[in-house]
Amino acid sequence: MMEYSDYSPKEQLQMAVCQRLISERTYLSQEEIRRDLQDHGFDSISQSSVSRLLRLLGVIKIRNAKGQKFYTLNPQLRPAPDAARSISEMVMSVEHNNEFILIHTVAGYGRAVARILDYHQMPEILGVVAGSSVVWVAPRVVKRTALVHKQINYLLRTH
Repeated sequence: MMEYSDYSPKEQLQMAVCQRLISERTYLSQEEIRRDLQDHGFDSISQSSVSRLLRLLGVIKIRNAKGQKFYTLNPQLRPAPDAARSISEMVMSVEHNNEFILIHTVAGYGRAVARILDYHQMPEILGVVAGSSVVWVAPRVVKRTALVHKQINYLLRTH
């Protein structure tokens, strides 16, 4: 099987965005996934490309409580957390709006990234809340959210 690094940067980005979308939202069809990928900058992505991405990511379909089949990441194919992994490999994206910062991580690394932020005791950060693959950061002063975003990018070496 090919390693993640064997793919082009564009393919890696498509895989990362697709993985994040599927982990955050419920999709009943590949067309829904394709539309969301288009909304995230992959304007010319085809249905066959989406199908290939799903196969590469090991995405499966399962039934929800209503009996509908939806796409989900196969928990058996998720990489086990690796302490030797560099911080920049753990982080998929860091984004912000006017009020807070979200850090999307590889599944299983959210708490590790939050712990790194806690360790550095950045005075500009009011609080950090972590899940398995996302870290929510509240800046102490909302007007400085963009600055805190830059500082986090620098700290995590994602710039």
